[in-house]
Amino acid sequence: MAKSERSSLSILIVSFLLAVIILRLFYIQLINGYEYRSISNNNFLKEVIVPSPRGTIYDRFGKEIAHSKAVVNLYYKHNPKDNLSNLKGFLSNDLEIEKKFISKVIKKSKSPNNINKRFLLKENLKLDNIYKVENKISSYQSLELVVDYLRVYPFDRVGSHKIGYLKSNDKRDIVYGSFLSNRLGASGLEKIFDNDLRGESNSRFLLIDNRGREVKSEILNVEKKSKGFKSGEDLKITIDIEMERLIYSSFGSFNGAAIVHDIETGEILALVSKPSFDPNDFSKTISQKKWKSIQNQPNKPFLDRSFLSSNPPGSIIKIVTAVAALEENVVTSETEHYCKGYYELGGRKFRCWKQSGHGKVNVVKALITSCDVFFYKVGLSLGIERYSKWLTNFGFGEKINILFSQNSGVIPNRNFIDRYLKGKWYKGDMVNVAIGQGYLTVNPIQASIMTSIIASNGEYPDLKVVKSLKNNKQKNLKIKKRNLLLVQKGLLGVVNERGGTGFHAFDDGELAGKTGTAQVISKSSRDYNVGKFKNHGWFTSYYPYTKPKIVITVFVENGVSGGSSGGPIIKRIVKYYKKNYLSNKGELN
Repeated sequence: MAKSERSSLSILIVSFLLAVIILRLFYIQLINGYEYRSISNNNFLKEVIVPSPRGTIYDRFGKEIAHSKAVVNLYYKHNPKDNLSNLKGFLSNDLEIEKKFISKVIKKSKSPNNINKRFLLKENLKLDNIYKVENKISSYQSLELVVDYLRVYPFDRVGSHKIGYLKSNDKRDIVYGSFLSNRLGASGLEKIFDNDLRGESNSRFLLIDNRGREVKSEILNVEKKSKGFKSGEDLKITIDIEMERLIYSSFGSFNGAAIVHDIETGEILALVSKPSFDPNDFSKTISQKKWKSIQNQPNKPFLDRSFLSSNPPGSIIKIVTAVAALEENVVTSETEHYCKGYYELGGRKFRCWKQSGHGKVNVVKALITSCDVFFYKVGLSLGIERYSKWLTNFGFGEKINILFSQNSGVIPNRNFIDRYLKGKWYKGDMVNVAIGQGYLTVNPIQASIMTSIIASNGEYPDLKVVKSLKNNKQKNLKIKKRNLLLVQKGLLGVVNERGGTGFHAFDDGELAGKTGTAQVISKSSRDYNVGKFKNHGWFTSYYPYTKPKIVITVFVENGVSGGSSGGPIIKRIVKYYKKNYLSNKGELN
């Protein structure tokens, strides 16, 4: 074919194609123009919220103790185009939502301040309700189905003070509405690590037709994603949740607190406070009535007894009294005092817990039998100035370096005496303080630190509940080795020798500790050790004696005595620890 012929053919083909295109455009613009304009005019942009899941909290073995569960929730955002009468009927009749609640939500949404806010109508919809809403979405533009995230606490009340719970957050609600995933940490680790755990929600915009359907055309579909979306970060803590569950159940009908920590690492294995609350109650919408009923319970379920309680320590403080007396040369290993069942001072008899007396006892025997008379005399010889110094050395009267709020307790130092007692301090006050009564209060975590110092030959523990936190270099309380050995020997005898007050915790001969009984003061002496005025029980210990690895402290409210109420709990903890942490050779698994 000649070149001129090929050119003429090309021109003809191009001209034909151009004619086809022109005719197609004419058809679209003039004949079908109205239809396309109608589609365009009836489309609208709809905001879709994409909540972010909150990070998971794991125990030391990877068990989930707080996680987010995906649920479908129904939200309401005011739209004036909706027929409110029909909408209310649908919500109450088909979805069984209370009419008063529906009216309350609608009224609230009409407020100028809430015009763009979403309000939760129904949580965790079942499949049949989801279908019902889907069929009505085109009729009621105010309704939104959102895949939200419900916070779940699988272990309920166990460890809830430490883990914490969630609350609604008005500031974030302004942007996204009252989504469950928007809730902030209200207490515990949920609050402390809230910024890391909660992540960032976002919204996107979809082009929707007049039937409530997303437009599928690639040309017309418009989607815009906001920046900053991220899932919450996970948190791994040092707690053994199964150990905590064991301890919680071991309290039985008693209330109180228990702490177990690793001596070398400072990692807290268990941190239990009873009674407690169920944090799952706060993951959903909670009524004011239910909130007040929990808050007003006489046993104070929100009180973390591990850190925020402060009570007389009873005889566990004799550990400090013994160390102070030995270090200040008030007594030696040979010093003996005679106990006849009471000590007479100023015409008053200060009685020993054993009415018949203990006879002649040295410092080791006094610790084993918890002889009050021995420590009365030692306390008087020490005096409050030297004794309060040693209480401070052991960390009493101060807050420790840990994440949680604390009650530092009270020690009767010179400042306290001058400020609250107008400078008056009597010998009777001194003998009471020397055995853990009177003007002296402590919390369980402080008691654990005291015991840890003895078990580790003077080393202060650096306690922590989060794996990622670094250990800080701790000081050493310079206690003479011979004095430490005397006290350690006494604590071993408390559990394992005849006459020891901690025999309820006896197991394999390797547990050392000290029991304590703290009086609960009433206005009437007739109420002493009766009902709510029953003595509190203390038991602080370490295990195993030869190579100390853990400290266990138990405080039992109104437990009558530390040995009888705290001993069985500690025995169960030791049994669990040996099974799950130690090999047959006594080494860590």
